[in-house]
Amino acid sequence: MKQQLYIFSDTLLKRKDSSLLCEKITQEVENEEEQDNQDERASQQDEFYLDPDCIIPSGEKKYIPVESIDAIFTFGSVRFNSRFLYFLSQNKIPLHAFNFNGSFAGSFLPAERNVSGTTLILQAAHYGKQSKRMIVAKAFTAASAKNCLSNLKYHKSRGAHVSEQIDYIEEMLAYIETAYDVQELLGIEGTIKKEYYSAWRHIFRYPVEFIHRVKNPPNNLINALISYGNMIVYSICLNMIYQTRLYPEIGFIHETGEGKLPLCYDLADIFKPIFTDRTIFKVINKNMISENDCIRKNGRCLLKENAKKIFVSELEAKLSTTITIEETRKMSYKRLVKEECYKLIKHLNGEEEYKPYVSKW
Repeated sequence: MKQQLYIFSDTLLKRKDSSLLCEKITQEVENEEEQDNQDERASQQDEFYLDPDCIIPSGEKKYIPVESIDAIFTFGSVRFNSRFLYFLSQNKIPLHAFNFNGSFAGSFLPAERNVSGTTLILQAAHYGKQSKRMIVAKAFTAASAKNCLSNLKYHKSRGAHVSEQIDYIEEMLAYIETAYDVQELLGIEGTIKKEYYSAWRHIFRYPVEFIHRVKNPPNNLINALISYGNMIVYSICLNMIYQTRLYPEIGFIHETGEGKLPLCYDLADIFKPIFTDRTIFKVINKNMISENDCIRKNGRCLLKENAKKIFVSELEAKLSTTITIEETRKMSYKRLVKEECYKLIKHLNGEEEYKPYVSKW
């Protein structure tokens, strides 16, 4: 089974026969901030993360069979040439780049993909007509809110005092169906998320600073984890959209525009409560990541490399978890994202109404 490869070190990427060659880069540093980054990275022994079932060779040069890689996520300074990109394209492997702060920098998507002019026309038509767009937008928003509710109800059953937030979000669900346009829908979504995040302090078993969501820049450990996890989830959604006939440039909740991939954000709204949030609850409540695993500078909170790797490991474990849907069908959470794309295509084609995935837990 193919797995996602995470690279945390400064690395030179090359093609070597039918393998991916990863060679660690040692270089001079030019300023104090970069020296701090390099010193912190140098203290970490594991520069890569791949599923534990896949063996990564030891040493400065690592040869990884290309057939074992589904996508590459880079969090360090990576170097490669056009021949390497052609190698990725041949094997249909996307590459997603992030800076050391965990912010998304960009993606390389292989040229060969399942394209469909019919799907493009239908997707654009549904975006362009408000009544059709709102059907899909409301479905995304409701599924996101219900998955947030699933998280709260789970922790309520384990003693968390979140009844007030659950009641409020359930009340707000009714307003989604009556929303007139996307802007009203976004306002409802924002209100729900604000209430949802206010419940987190009752879920955490260890003292951590978190009052509300702060994005740019994240100002504490929890906000840094949310941003980091969400960026990975966006990239995973982009991978699955790439593998189907949908177009990430045309969304339904988030606006289409130059350089934007709104469908990734739409799709991720469904899965962020399941992937990012549940991973955060686990690493905090099991004391796997604490306040000591972040660095605060100039109002920005940065995750240490060890915290990033722990989070990635737990997130990948979640993605690999197999669940039962529709009583008899079993699939991994990762496969579930792809299945969501196919359900949306069927809706666009008029085959069946789009009903997003809603977690029972």
